[in-house]
Amino acid sequence: MTLSELAAELETDIVAFADAGLHAVTGVTADSRAVAPGMVFVALKGVKTDGAAFAAAAVEKGAVAIIAGLDAEIEALSVPVMRVADPHHALAKLAARLAGAQPETIVAVTGTSGKTSVAAFTRQIWAHCGYVAASLGTVGVVSPVLTEEGSLTTPDPVELHATLKTLADGGVTHAAMEASSHGLEQRRQLIAHQPAFAVERISGVAQFRMTRGEGFDHIAADRYFSHWA
Repeated sequence: MTLSELAAELETDIVAFADAGLHAVTGVTADSRAVAPGMVFVALKGVKTDGAAFAAAAVEKGAVAIIAGLDAEIEALSVPVMRVADPHHALAKLAARLAGAQPETIVAVTGTSGKTSVAAFTRQIWAHCGYVAASLGTVGVVSPVLTEEGSLTTPDPVELHATLKTLADGGVTHAAMEASSHGLEQRRQLIAHQPAFAVERISGVAQFRMTRGEGFDHIAADRYFSHWA
């Protein structure tokens, strides 16, 4: 993928840096410490820090472009700054595009509790039916081709799509993964092509509201599930 192709996919432009459009994009990250030559740095605004503050450092390490929010404050740089309405969406989209392969069938499991068990049960049922299956979530990755311990219910998009590619390359055709509310808010799994979607304990919405406080109202039920429509 070139920067010109990336700009077209994100519906933004690099007019001021026309020559830069030929640069090949070798990777993407939202961690300025992980930037390597040829990569695109996505400046995400967090609760405590704003990725825009690390844009210059990313360029010094070889970033060929910066993706940032429409209102992100970034000084003039020697590489294009692509402005998008939703940097989280852009990160997930680019991570999926660069990773490439995914298991053919992906099921996401969300809810207040029980996500880990449901994902594991789904993997076991698929395996019993003869499919090469995997589960991803809080306990990590469990599959015949890759087993890793984990701690996050939903890893960041770059890690998630790299894992999905490894699984697909190893022959995994079916994957069940946990989808936390935090991961949904940040659109970490947005581009994973789930043809099926399991919601654990739909009756637990009241408990979810109580557990998350204002979180559920912030997402709103229709938006929460529209991420997967």
